[in-house]
Amino acid sequence: MLADQFSYDDCLAHSIKSAWSIDDCFQDRDFDFSKRFLPDRVAGVDGISCLNTEEKLKLNQIRGNSYCHIFAFVEEYIVPMVLDHARRDVYGDETRLRFLLRFAEDETKHQAMLKRAMTQFEDGFGHACGVIQGREQVAEVVLGKSPLAALFLTSMIEWFTQLHYIEHVRDEDNLDPLFHDLLRYHWIDEAQHAKADSLLIEEITAAMSDEEKETAVDELLELGMAVDGLLANQVEMDIEALESVTGRRFSDSEKTEIRTHQRRSYRWTFIVSGLEHPRFVETVSDVTDAGKGKIAEAATALAA
Repeated sequence: MLADQFSYDDCLAHSIKSAWSIDDCFQDRDFDFSKRFLPDRVAGVDGISCLNTEEKLKLNQIRGNSYCHIFAFVEEYIVPMVLDHARRDVYGDETRLRFLLRFAEDETKHQAMLKRAMTQFEDGFGHACGVIQGREQVAEVVLGKSPLAALFLTSMIEWFTQLHYIEHVRDEDNLDPLFHDLLRYHWIDEAQHAKADSLLIEEITAAMSDEEKETAVDELLELGMAVDGLLANQVEMDIEALESVTGRRFSDSEKTEIRTHQRRSYRWTFIVSGLEHPRFVETVSDVTDAGKGKIAEAATALAA
């Protein structure tokens, strides 16, 4: 079991040692709009032939803004979920309780940091960029699923956060320094949260039937398809924002090209990179029989 590699003592110790504030991240800095915000593996703009270099830069920055928004959006449900798990053992393991409370506080800190980033982005970018709405309603949908399905989704998100930063951002020298640090500070906390997810999954699955565990995987994939629909809406708003900032009206064929590249990129960034993450695959494999095959099939379909 993946959770056997982790402990709340270790998570708490690392959380205390690496504690940071929003001001530590921003350091009174603004974004440098002459630079990209995201590596292309995350933004997926370099292969769009109908855009020139400046337009690709603008779309990369629009994607940076939506990246912040989507993380703040999905973390809405994580706070009440973690607090619920903390309450269940409020008079039990004090180390567990302390870490889970820090976990919830971290997520509220992330939301504040990402919202501040979006405000500074809009001030510097000079054009409003549309973003998907309904975070409270989406949170209710996620929390309406089984606790294991919600934890699976959280685990998937926090493992792909690790992948984005470690494999594609950390050693990238040409990104805007402030945006680079936003992702670095986010990663610092999520590195511990991903471990706690595995511990929580181990705790709740001990009393679950095999059928309940398999159903949780099905619910996760239902949530994934709902997320995919939201991402499709975000792509359309990104195209509108790009037209606004460039003053260019794209033809139907140009929109189709942009849309195709961006749908694939959004899916990899927010769904496929999580479904395929080795740590997440290991977690699902540890607690279900058919789950590994189900998430592999879904990842393959979304990556097509």
